[in-house]
This record gives sequence, C-alpha cells and structure tokens, in this order.
Amino acid sequence: MSGKYKSLIENTKKEGGIFDVLLAIQKESNYVTKAGIVETAEAFGMSPAHVYDAASFYSMLRFEPPSLTEILICRGAPCHVAGAVEVIAAIEKELGIKIGEKTEDGKYSFDYTECLGQCQAAPTVLVNGKLYTDITPKDIPVLLEKGGTEESWKS
Repeated sequence: MSGKYKSLIENTKKEGGIFDVLLAIQKESNYVTKAGIVETAEAFGMSPAHVYDAASFYSMLRFEPPSLTEILICRGAPCHVAGAVEVIAAIEKELGIKIGEKTEDGKYSFDYTECLGQCQAAPTVLVNGKLYTDITPKDIPVLLEKGGTEESWKS
C-alpha cells in the first residue's frame, strides 16, 4: 500500500474496521474514492469488490463527490405517515429532479436517509447535515432558498 490514504488507513485500522476506515476516507475526501476502496482492500487483504459490496450497504457513505447542497429525507415509517411523500413531491418539483438524483449544475442532490430519530417531529430532512423537523411542502421553497443556512428559517 503506497497511495495517499496509507497513513489514514493504518491509523484508523488500529481502532476500527473497514467501515471506520471508509468513514475516515469520506471525511478527508468528501466521498469514498475508488483509490480509497482499493487501498482499504489491500490493507484488509480483501478484493476491492468485497470492500465496495460491504460499503454500499451503508447509506451514509457516498461514492461520488457531493453536491453543494445535499438534501436527505428520512425514509422511516413515521415520516412517511406524517407526509414525507408530499414533501418529496415538493422537493422534486422545486429542483426538477427525482429522489436519488443530482441537479445538472451539481448544486443540489436529493436522496433518502435512514431514520433520523426525530419521529415526534416528522417528517424530517437533513440539509448539509443540519436537521429540520415538521417539514411541510410549503416549507420547501424557503428551505431551499436559505440552503439550510439559517437557524430560524420557518415563519
């Protein structure tokens, strides 16, 4: 192993497993790179296909550069019951993309995430890692305009 992730992998490997290494690579590069997968595979004595197969199970790992604004909506049942379907439709309409896609200009991406643990305030959305609760379709234009940058964005 001689690539750019060598010391990162060796240091992380001491304290954890493959998942910890991939999270560290993502933290450093903003996504899990092909080189990172190859070097992780070498460090753990596995094939890159096995590392990717294991890693692709986790929705929090990205395998391509993120957009400027990453929007994630909880896919849990409480969010679904509380109106996530309508929120998804509003986001898709506003951005002109479907869930799981990125806008052509790379400014926005929209996808599901696993439960965010805020079932009492469903539906919930993460915008660049910031949690927003009790989201309704009418909130979407303001949320996207603010880009998840303001503490108090809901009127």
